[in-house]
Amino acid sequence: MTPPTPPAFEPFDEAFLRRLQELHLLAKRLASGRRPGSHRSHAVGDGLEFADHRAYAPGDDVRFVDWPYYARMEKLLLRLFHEHSESDVAVLLDASASMGTEADTFVYALRVAAALAYVGMGGGRRVILQPFDATLREPLRTARNREAVVEVLDYLRAQQPIGTTDLLDAAVRFAAGRPTCDTVIVISDMYGCEAHLADALARLARPGCQLSVLHLFAPGDAEPRLAGPLQLRDAETQGELTVHATPELMESYGRQWQQRCQRLRGDCLRCQATYVAARTDLSFERLMLTTLRQAGVLA
Repeated sequence: MTPPTPPAFEPFDEAFLRRLQELHLLAKRLASGRRPGSHRSHAVGDGLEFADHRAYAPGDDVRFVDWPYYARMEKLLLRLFHEHSESDVAVLLDASASMGTEADTFVYALRVAAALAYVGMGGGRRVILQPFDATLREPLRTARNREAVVEVLDYLRAQQPIGTTDLLDAAVRFAAGRPTCDTVIVISDMYGCEAHLADALARLARPGCQLSVLHLFAPGDAEPRLAGPLQLRDAETQGELTVHATPELMESYGRQWQQRCQRLRGDCLRCQATYVAARTDLSFERLMLTTLRQAGVLA
C-alpha cells in the first residue's frame, strides 16, 4: 500500500506543543480494564521509569543505591522504579475521507490521538497507533516513555484522510494480530459505522479490557445551517444528492442526529464500552481534563 502523503496543514502548532508539555502534570494516566494502578507497581528492580526513593536497609541490592545522592548527603537511599506489565494501549484512528470534510475535524482527531499516546507513554505503557479507513494502515508501536513523542507527532503528521470507512474490517484485522491491550480507544466521526458498531466492538473487546469510543463531530454536523436548494456530495463515495433545505427538513435532520447518537451510545453500552461524544469546538483542555476524566477514559 502506498503511504499517505502528508496533509497540507500543520496539526501540531507551537500552542498545541506547549499544551502537550503541560498535560503530563494534570493527566496522570489512561484508565485500563485492570484495577487502578495495577498496570505498574512500585518495586525495586530494573524498571523503565524512576518512581521514588526509600531508605536503604541491610540486604537491599546495592546496585540500586543512589550513589550520587550519598556523595552529597552521606545518606543511603535506594532508587525505586515502576515495574511494567506487557499490556499496551491501542488507539484506532479513523483516517477516512469523511474525517477530512472539514480540516479542523481531522486536526482535532490527530491532536487527541497524540495526547492520548503522550499520557499512555508517560504512564510507562507502550502505545499502538492504528489508523484505518477501508482497511488497516501500517501502525506505529511506541516505546514506553515520553521521549518517543517526537516519533508519534511525525507519524501522525504524515496521515491523510482518504478512502471509505470500514470499522468492522479494521477491528477484525486488528484483533487477529492478538495485541496484548488492556486499553483500546476508537477515535472516529462514526460515519458509516452505525450498522456494524456492535460487531466491531465485540471483536475488540477482551476480558479486562477498557474499551472506549470517542465520537468526534464538527458543529455543522450536528446543527447544519443550510437553506434553499443544495447539491450535497458524499465525502467518501462522491455520490451526490439534491435537496431543498426547508426549516421542516432541518428540524427532521436534528431529530435523526440525536437518534443516531443514542443508537451509538446504546451499542457501546451493550458492549460495555464507554461512549464519549465531543464537538470539535470543545476546547482541547476541556476534552482531555474534564470530559474524558468524567467518562473514565483518563484518570
